This record gives sequence, structure tokens and C-alpha cells, in this order.
Amino acid sequence: MQKINYITAVIIEDEELPRLSLMNKLKEYHPDIQLLASCEDYDTGLIEILRGKPDIVFLDIHLQDKSGLQLLEQIQKITDFKQPKVIFTTAFSDKEYLMKAIRLSASDYLLKPIDIEELAVAIDKIRQSILQAALQNDKQNYSFRTFNSLLIVRPEDIICCKADGNYSEMILLHGKDELVFERLCEIEKKLDPNIFIRAGKSCIINKNYIYKLDLKNTACIFRTPEGKTYEVVVSEKVMAYLKSCKFS
Repeated sequence: MQKINYITAVIIEDEELPRLSLMNKLKEYHPDIQLLASCEDYDTGLIEILRGKPDIVFLDIHLQDKSGLQLLEQIQKITDFKQPKVIFTTAFSDKEYLMKAIRLSASDYLLKPIDIEELAVAIDKIRQSILQAALQNDKQNYSFRTFNSLLIVRPEDIICCKADGNYSEMILLHGKDELVFERLCEIEKKLDPNIFIRAGKSCIINKNYIYKLDLKNTACIFRTPEGKTYEVVVSEKVMAYLKSCKFS
């Protein structure tokens, strides 16, 4: 089970006021971004990028000694290194710099003073890219929205899901239960119907954790690998289906 809580970032900006302004905007409007370092020059910025391997680098194009474009070119020459997403920041709307940033595959280009809405759009684009890449690494995993994060979970980690108004309670292995910001019907669409069964209006169950069917009370009992048990009452129709199932 994987839960993506934070996106890491490094700021490289040689002027103090723009640097502090960006730091404050990230803290106030984007709490899921963990700032690893805030640097004022080329060399320190390079060191912090190589050390922290951030997801995002906010990079000023005009640094005191060298340019941010040179820094990005240097990083991209390093093999076997996780390349960060780069958002260039500058006080000048220069087409020459913009075209070079595009050629270097920069994620975005923001003019200072940085607009809050434009910053949000740039960050959201990177956030979606990171999450999609995480999902593509293992297509067997499911993703669910939680508070300020995305829960990445394997099918075998889910014991059952219970409706909780507009949300759902997901019962997971090892006692790591989660409140998911999705309705049960939305969750059901994502799950493999060969593994997960709608046990009623308010519950979805993983049939691979069922170890006993209580025919008298029309209930199924789960047992996790740790020996923890759960009981869910089901309809007669679901019970009839469960009786016909093959369990792993």
C-alpha cells in the first residue's frame, strides 16, 4: 500500500523577497508540497537538487552568477538521476528564454510576481503527472482520494468498504483503515468484480478473505492474515451467490 502525501520541491531564487513570497504561497495554498530547500545561488541549488532529488524545482532564470537554463542543462546531462519537473520563474517576458525553456522540457514558465492562480495551475499539472506515473508503475493497484492525498492500494490490501454518507470507510490489512472521499458506487466501478462483491447498499467485500458463511443469520465472516475477524450481514441473494463461489 502506498499513500502519496507530499510532493517535494526546491526553490532557487537569488532575490530574497520573491523567494520568501513563493515560500509563503506554497505554505498557505499548497500544504501537500514539502519544501526541501530554498537557495539563493547556482551552486547551492545544484547541491540541493542532487541531494534531495525533488519532484519540482522552482528555478529563477536570471541568477547572479549563471542562468537557471544552464543549471537545468547541467542536471539533464546527469545519467541515472531522477529528473525533476522544472517551473521557471522570471521577471521578464522574453521569447528567447521561453523558447529555450520549452526546448529543455520545462513544465511551466511563471512571471514574477507569481500569480496565485497561475501557480496553482502549474503545480496541479505536475501533481497529476506524478500521480499518473505512480499508477502506471503498477497497473494492478487502485487509487482513491483521501484528505490532501491519493491512496495507492493493492487489491489484496482491501478487506471491505463501507458507505459513510458521501464518503466511504475502507478496511485495510494491518489495521490501516482509511476514510476515502468517494461514494461506494464510485469505488465499486474501480474494483475487480471477480474479487469484490457488493454485499448490500452499504458494503463491498473482498471474497478472498471470507472464511465462514453463517447461513442462519445470512452473514459472512472475514479473517485477515493477522487473525482479525469481521462480520457483515448480507442479503439472501448475495448469500446464494456466495454459496456458489469458489474461494481462493
